[in-house]
Amino acid sequence: MGNVGRAARRLTVHQNTLKYRLRRTQELFGLDLEHPDDRLSCWPQLRIGTPL
Repeated sequence: MGNVGRAARRLTVHQNTLKYRLRRTQELFGLDLEHPDDRLSCWPQLRIGTPL
């Protein structure tokens, strides 16, 4: 889905922390981040900083 190492460095968290948070996001919000449509639907909200 992307470069976890690079993303973790940019977020200043450990790679395992990022993986855990992505898994929890999928569990809590029913998102399938492997699916392009789900990732696309999240993008505008992430860009403007509003909660899901």
